[in-house]
Amino acid sequence: VSGAAGTHIVLPGYYCPSDIGMVDMGTSDGRILFYLPWEGHTVVGTTDVKCGITNRPVPTEEEIDWILNETNSYLSEECKVSRKDVLSAWSGIRPLAIDPHAEPDGPVSRDHIVSVNPTTKAVFVAGGKWTTYREMAEDAIDKLIDLHPNLKKISTPCKTLSIPLLGAKGYSRNLSVALAKEFKLPQDVGERIARSY
Repeated sequence: VSGAAGTHIVLPGYYCPSDIGMVDMGTSDGRILFYLPWEGHTVVGTTDVKCGITNRPVPTEEEIDWILNETNSYLSEECKVSRKDVLSAWSGIRPLAIDPHAEPDGPVSRDHIVSVNPTTKAVFVAGGKWTTYREMAEDAIDKLIDLHPNLKKISTPCKTLSIPLLGAKGYSRNLSVALAKEFKLPQDVGERIARSY
């Protein structure tokens, strides 16, 4: 696995409508940039730069400036964004998976890969993203069942989509109302707590 750093910035909320986002697939160098409303602010990201693996990636000024310059290509003069508008910035590392059992010139994947060790027949998953962990699990189990047809007799279809996440117990669409009533909170506070936790 190798890495690609992605930098994100947070801008004031007036840079993005509160109910829609935007994706720019035609930036000056071909990278993708998105603009999303978030907690009354605007999140803009992400850059995509090869990097080493570290526990604490830090956004570079060069990457922040690139995001600001690309953002300004959409804004009128009176709304141009500057470094002073950046409320926060962070960087994360996206794993780029390389299948060690593929051909030497095999592609690097921005998604996850499922592979099988040709000697031990062990199934493994590499790469991927936090947002696709259920798909990764399903693909790994499907590969395992393909390798061992006898498992088809005792297995059921993948259930990962119906398994609630930790913390889902007690959640309902009306949780914010229940919180506001039970704890005598303003409605917006109940909504924020229900969204965040």
